[in-house]
Amino acid sequence: MRFLTPGFFGLSVFLLGVILFYLFRKQYEKQIVPSTFFWQQVMREWQATKWWRKIQQHLLLYLQLLILTLLMFALVRPYIGVSDLSGEQIAVVIDTSASMTALEGENNRLELAKEEMNELIDQLDTQRLTAILAKQTPEILFSNETNKSEMRRAIENISPSFQSENIDKSVQLANQLLSDSSGEIHVFSDRAKHEEITAAHLSHKTEVHNIGTTTNNLSIHTFGVAKQDDTVNGVLSIANEMDEQQQVTIQIVFEDEKLAEIEETVDPEKPTQIHIQDLPEKPYYKAMIVNKDHFQADNVSFAFLGEDRQPTFYLVGEMNSFLTKALSHLSTDIIQIEELNEVPQTENAIYVLSNVPAENWPNGPKLIISPTEGEPFNIKNEQMLQTGLKAVSDDSLLQFVDIEEVYIQKSYPFTTPELQAIVSSGETPIISKGNYQGNPIIFLGFDIEDTDWPMHSSFPIFLYNAIDYLTDQNQLLGYLQSSERKEIAYSTGVTRSTILNEENEKIADMNVDNSILIAPERPGLYKVAEETEFGLKERLFAVIVDEEEKYISPEDSFTIESENEETGGDNQKHPNEIWTVLAILALFILFLEWEVYRRGITG
Repeated sequence: MRFLTPGFFGLSVFLLGVILFYLFRKQYEKQIVPSTFFWQQVMREWQATKWWRKIQQHLLLYLQLLILTLLMFALVRPYIGVSDLSGEQIAVVIDTSASMTALEGENNRLELAKEEMNELIDQLDTQRLTAILAKQTPEILFSNETNKSEMRRAIENISPSFQSENIDKSVQLANQLLSDSSGEIHVFSDRAKHEEITAAHLSHKTEVHNIGTTTNNLSIHTFGVAKQDDTVNGVLSIANEMDEQQQVTIQIVFEDEKLAEIEETVDPEKPTQIHIQDLPEKPYYKAMIVNKDHFQADNVSFAFLGEDRQPTFYLVGEMNSFLTKALSHLSTDIIQIEELNEVPQTENAIYVLSNVPAENWPNGPKLIISPTEGEPFNIKNEQMLQTGLKAVSDDSLLQFVDIEEVYIQKSYPFTTPELQAIVSSGETPIISKGNYQGNPIIFLGFDIEDTDWPMHSSFPIFLYNAIDYLTDQNQLLGYLQSSERKEIAYSTGVTRSTILNEENEKIADMNVDNSILIAPERPGLYKVAEETEFGLKERLFAVIVDEEEKYISPEDSFTIESENEETGGDNQKHPNEIWTVLAILALFILFLEWEVYRRGITG
C-alpha cells in the first residue's frame, strides 16, 4: 500500500491530544463504602474484573481514536496498485470479423476479447469509455459512457459481424473522438498489424491486443464450376495453416444429395488445387471440408452454374435507326411492336420505349427514350441546353463512356425523387436510373435525333451497360460480402419478396418498392423468393468470407506511443484509491460513537 499525500500523517498529533485529554480529565465514580472491610472487598473485585469489561468503560475513547485514525488515513489517500489506464477518456476498438470466431479452447476469440474488455472496465476510475466496432465502416457502440453496468451490457451483446475489419479507419475515428481530452486507445483484434495503422496522425497512445494462438485451420479459398460439352467440371483450392501435412476430405453436395467426395493431401503454407470431374448438372454446388478444425466459417464454399438466357427486346414506338442497329448487335431476339395495346407481358423481356405515354408502359425492365410530357416524372416541354454534359456519379452505366464528349442540343426537363441522375447539364438531369413500380428503369430525357451520340464509339457501349443493368441478376445474384448493400432489379409483377436461408427459413422480408438488398451477416447460401403474377421465382446468392479472413494465424500484440500526444491534459496513471471506503467507515463509527454516548448519559 502506498500513499498519495503522506504529509497528513502529521495529524496523528491529534490522537495524542485526545489521549491526553482523557488522562487528565477528572473522573468520579459514585461508590458507597460503609466500612474499611467493604472498601477492600470492592477494590479486589475491581482489580479482578475481566479485561474486556475494563475496555467497555473506555469505549468512547477507543471509538473516537478509531474515527480520527480512519479520517487521517483517508486524507493521506492510500492506494493499492496503479491502474494501467491513463487520461480522462478511454476508447476501445473491437474487431468483429469472421476470424474472431476461431476457437481458442472452449471460447472463440471474440468471447476472449469481451473478457479482456470487462477487465479493462474494472480498471476504470473516473474515466469515460467509448467503444467502436471495427467493421468495414466503423460503428460507434457507445460514447463517453460512465455507467459500468451499461458498458458491460453493450459489450455482452456484441456478436460477430463477419465483415472485413477496418482497423486503421476505426483507430482514426477513436483518435478523433478523443481529440479534446487525454486518454488511450485499446484495440482488441487477432490479426492487426503495426503497418496497417497510420501512426502519423495519432495523438493518443494506442495499445493493440491481438488475441489467440491457434493455427488449426483448413480453408477453401476458391471454388468454381463450368459446363464443358455435356459435363460439369470444377476446381477448388484448399489452404492448410497448420505446421504439418493434412489428409483432407472434401464433399461436393447439392441440397441433401452428395455428388462427390475427394480425399487429398494438403501441404502447409501454400494452397493445393483440386480438380473435380464429371459432376451432374445442378443449379449450384456446395463444397465442404469434413475435417474438424478451429475455424468453421471458411470450411464451406458455393459455386453457381449460371444460365445464359438472352433477353427478348421489345421495341415500342418510333425507333431511331441508329438505336435499332446498335441493339441488334446485343441480341438476336428483337421484336418491333407497332400498336401500344399489343405489347406482351413476358418474363426475361426488356422494353425499349420511344415516345410512349406512361399509361401505356408495360410492366418490366424499361429503357425510356423521347419521353412524353406529364407524369409520372413531371416531364416538361423540350428545352435547349445551355451547358455541356457531366457525369453526376461514377456509375456502372458510364463505364468506358466519356459522356463529356457527347453533344445534346435539346432535352425534356424532368424531376423525380424515385430516380437517380447519373448525367446532367447544369442542374437539368439528362440520364437517370432507378426503380419504378418495382422494375428497373433507365430514363433518357432527349430524342436520339437531337444528339451526336450515335456517332461516338461509346454509344453501343452505353447500351451494353444499360442492358446489363436491366437484366442484371435475372437468375443469380452472385456473391456478396456480409451486410453488403446491392441494388437489384425485381422480377416483373413481383408482389412479395423474402430472403430465405439454405433450410428455407425466412431471414427477412424485403420492400418491393426499395431496390436495395442488404445481405445477411452470416456466410452461407441464400435466395430471394419473389411472388409474381407468373408464379414463384427464386434467385440464389451466397454470402462469402473475405479472402483475408480465411487466415487465422494471430499477430503479436504491440503498442504505438504517440509522438503528437498533448501533455496539457490529465495523462497520468490512475491509482486505485481506497480513501472513500475509509471515509464511509469513519462516518459509520461516528454514528456508533454517538449512540454509545447517548446511552451513557441516559443510563
